[in-house]
Order: sequence, then C-alpha cells, then structure tokens
Amino acid sequence: MHRLLIAMFSLCACGLPAAISDGDAGSLDSGREDTEDAGALDGGPVDASVPDASVPDAGVNSDAGTPDAGVPFDAGTPDAGAHQGWARYTIPLGGHAATVALNGAPMAPLAGLSFATGRSYEFIFTPSAQYVLTNPVQPDDQLDWNKLPGLSDCGQVDLAQDGFMFAWRWRLDLNPHVLELAHYANNAGTHLYPAQGLVTLDADDLAAEEPLRFDLSIGGAGNSKYLFHLFGTIRGRAIDVTAEHPRRCASSSPGGYKWASGFYFGGTSTAPQPIIGYVQEPP
Repeated sequence: MHRLLIAMFSLCACGLPAAISDGDAGSLDSGREDTEDAGALDGGPVDASVPDASVPDAGVNSDAGTPDAGVPFDAGTPDAGAHQGWARYTIPLGGHAATVALNGAPMAPLAGLSFATGRSYEFIFTPSAQYVLTNPVQPDDQLDWNKLPGLSDCGQVDLAQDGFMFAWRWRLDLNPHVLELAHYANNAGTHLYPAQGLVTLDADDLAAEEPLRFDLSIGGAGNSKYLFHLFGTIRGRAIDVTAEHPRRCASSSPGGYKWASGFYFGGTSTAPQPIIGYVQEPP
C-alpha cells in the first residue's frame, strides 16, 4: 500500500517538488499544503456540528497537510540553550511550511504518511508568533488561521479536504493583541472553526515560552466526531478546554491512512518573519 500511495503522490497535480535529503536524519515532511480553498465557512460556536456561513473566513485559506516531499529535516547544530530536548519548528521568512531540527530531542514530531488515529503533543509558542502582514495577498489575511500539527482523514492525504488540527492567529484587531487558538477541521472541503477561539495568549504569555498540551482524536458515537483537548499552565493560569467538530466519514476506520502535517503559516499570505515553535511528541 505504501508504494501505491507514494506513486499517487508523484502523480498529484499540485506541482509538488522532488524529495530533498538534508541532514543525517534524512528528509521528513512537515506538512505543507498548496491547495487553496475558496468560500471558507465558520464552524459556529465551540460545540457546533455544522458550519455557519454567517461568519466567513478571512481570505482564501489553505490548510497544512498536502504531501510535499520538498520540506527538509534539519538535524544540524542545535540552539544554544533554547529548549534543549525539544524539536524545533522554523517557518522561514516568505514560507508556509516549517523545517524541523532535533535540537537535542530524541525524535522528531510525526510527519508524512501515518495510520495514527490521533495526536498528542506539547507545543511552545515563542514571541516570534507576533506577526504583522504589511503586504497581504488579500486584505484580511491577518485574520487567516495558521495551523498546528494535525492529521488528514477519510482516505485523503489533503487536510484541506478532510482533516483535523488546532489553528492559531495573531489578532491585531483586539486590544491588547493576542494569539488566538482554536479547534479546526475540514469536512469535504468546508472549513469548520469557532466564531470565538478557545484560548488567547498575550505578549507576556508568549514571552514566558511555556508549553501547552494539544490532544487530537477521533471518537464520539460511531466515530463521528473530531475531539480536541487543550490544557496546561501559562504564567500560573490553568487552561483546560475541550471541543469537537463533526467527522463526515464516520463509516470509515479511524485507523485508515492519513497525512501527518506540521507547523504551518497560512492562509494565503506567507510568513512575514521567521516563526519558531518547539514540540515534544512521543511515539
């Protein structure tokens, strides 16, 4: 099956680049997606099970996850003391997808073809997540959702069609400015996300560089739900929230093949600066 899927990837009409091997650890995909989705729909309140067309997504979104063999794994020199033992994601200036460096971690985060039914990882945002789009592709791109690591589903390798992940964005329209976190899914190409995020982090929270735990799973009656759990402590503030989105392919096995995506910027605009995050994801 793996060889068949790899052959399918090579025939994809997405214009994917050839594989790049960079570093002793070999080449790993962090989960870039090049498919753009027009007419994004809001997912309504946190517990909504159907999209709400009254709150459109800002701009034309693309979601991390289309298989891209051209995102290298970087096992080079680790940071000088910054979160040693945590793998480092780096989204470059002008990029969407992140490269991954071990940074002393025993293993890299999940990436590429997988049969996982969910993901559980700790993630540290840094102050580099405070971004300002000065030349957006579309006027409202500042409000586009960026993506944290997730999984495709329903026999797709394209998360923009079917998949689930957490999403994040830096809100310049709020005072004080905050990083907003939300649960996010795609249901046959329709974007599902809440009208209001689950958690916000201000500049001081980001400066603390403390981890939060992100749990993604398939469950509910007849495996009909994507389940989200976000928890941890930031500067002494306890965070513990849960949410869900509908899973359209409830009849398909939760253990079917999927694509494991990585840290991703966009939306349509690319990163206006390097953006760094740290992750620990056990096997």
